[in-house]
Amino acid sequence: MKGKIKSLFDLSKPRRRYFSIECGLKSCPECDLPLVKEVCTVHITAKSDTDEVEFMSNLTNSHFCPSCPVVVLDSDKIEKAVRLGIRGDKNLKYLVTGIIDFNAIPINKRHLEIGTDYNPMPLVRFLPDLNATKISPKIKVGRNEPCICGSGKKYKKCCG
Repeated sequence: MKGKIKSLFDLSKPRRRYFSIECGLKSCPECDLPLVKEVCTVHITAKSDTDEVEFMSNLTNSHFCPSCPVVVLDSDKIEKAVRLGIRGDKNLKYLVTGIIDFNAIPINKRHLEIGTDYNPMPLVRFLPDLNATKISPKIKVGRNEPCICGSGKKYKKCCG
């Protein structure tokens, strides 16, 4: 990786995450402006009965709002990426935790593996949902596990 990765949008800016299954891919769910298609890499955590993984996936069908801090992710593309990245799909659960900002990696560390102690993953977490004051998880989350909203806090100190 040399130099900056070109993008229409500043990927270091936190955004609210929506999925196409909820609001489509045409207009922003907050301001109704047309969305702009852009490639971004996201971090996904997935769990099934037989496997548990964390991985990055390049989403070619992400849509950004030109005026709001909003990204709409293609639900079908996420589902396909998760099914490719995990063994078994019984009781499959996943969470898209943030967007990877490759431009935040120092040039002298771009040759190193991402996500190590020497080169931490430059994860830009999503902003909280505007419509949700409290998230009610469908899955059982342990009190000391990271919160499913992606805040980085323990569940008991955030949405628990």
